[in-house]
Amino acid sequence: NAHIDSAGKALIDPPERENLPDVCRTCDQLEHDKTVAIVNSPTYAWRHLGLVEPDGTPTRRGMIFSFFHGGEGLAVAVALEDETYPIDELVFDLANIRAGPRFAGEDAPLGGRLGILCQRMYSRADYPGYLTMGVPVQYGAGASEVVHALVADPRSKHKLTNELLRHGDIERALVEWRSILRHIVLAPAYPWSRWTELKAAAEELIDKTASPTSAVDLETLVPLQQRAGGSDASLSRSRGTTAALPRGRDHLWRAPSFDEL
Repeated sequence: NAHIDSAGKALIDPPERENLPDVCRTCDQLEHDKTVAIVNSPTYAWRHLGLVEPDGTPTRRGMIFSFFHGGEGLAVAVALEDETYPIDELVFDLANIRAGPRFAGEDAPLGGRLGILCQRMYSRADYPGYLTMGVPVQYGAGASEVVHALVADPRSKHKLTNELLRHGDIERALVEWRSILRHIVLAPAYPWSRWTELKAAAEELIDKTASPTSAVDLETLVPLQQRAGGSDASLSRSRGTTAALPRGRDHLWRAPSFDEL
């Protein structure tokens, strides 16, 4: 196809030149910049996600993000920025951040108020290890409703299971949710009323709820490890297992609690 120039003449394959942005034309690094590949840098990501000001100063969103790992802080920050998002709802919606897709069923796995908000605020962007389609990489809708129901009635777990969602899935979601709450409680203070309210709400729920693993005595899982002596050793050999070391002063230990992780 011919190109029509400003004089109305048709030109076939006319010479072309690159029209650089004004800021690049006077840059003293222009020749170097022309020789390197253009890639997204961490600085670009920080600016694009609203984590730093143009002068590099961390924004309020950036400060909250810095308290977390991966993209979890990105979700918490934008939820706190939305003044219409009640803290008593957000504290349960945090369960979706590490839930994965199993709780969504036939619904959209990236749905829920928190997921929709993240997609809108982050323009459904992908940042490996941080965001997928604008939400944290392990996000999954539906867990918040299950966790809320269990907190209201711990005996309702059997009513919430189905062919795809098992007791183990629910217990894992509870453990991960409590882990996030504990992380928030132990995170640094910051002069923002909604952050302070979230920390208080998280601490209240940690005190009111129990971890699914808290009632498990890990020492009873392998009774042979609690036995010592020759008879137990011979019994262990006959069963094809290894006898545990006797527990003296040099063998004291205790099973770690999941609440301490």
